[in-house]
Amino acid sequence: MINVNILKKDCLIKRIEIEGHANYSVKGSDIVCAGVSSVVIGCINSIDEICEDTIFKLKIDEKKGSIKYNSIKSTENEQLLLRSLLISLKCIEKNYSDYININMKEVKY
Repeated sequence: MINVNILKKDCLIKRIEIEGHANYSVKGSDIVCAGVSSVVIGCINSIDEICEDTIFKLKIDEKKGSIKYNSIKSTENEQLLLRSLLISLKCIEKNYSDYININMKEVKY
């Protein structure tokens, strides 16, 4: 199961934590893992390329299947891309709910 934790503060996405493997199929042909990885990495690459004033911290552990994105200095464009990512992940969850779970939480920090 892929677990996605979205942490928001004042309606801004501050952190995205993705952990686990879908186990939908064997390694190398798991469309759920491939889909999640593609939209997440694509979003992060877009933020890095487009959002010049955005500062973020990224930690990836391929073995554990985890990606942790922390927004340090957010911009409007970053938030637009992160909201788009969330829509894409929700679409995957809608079709493959046995393999991916999204949790949203409001934080105070």
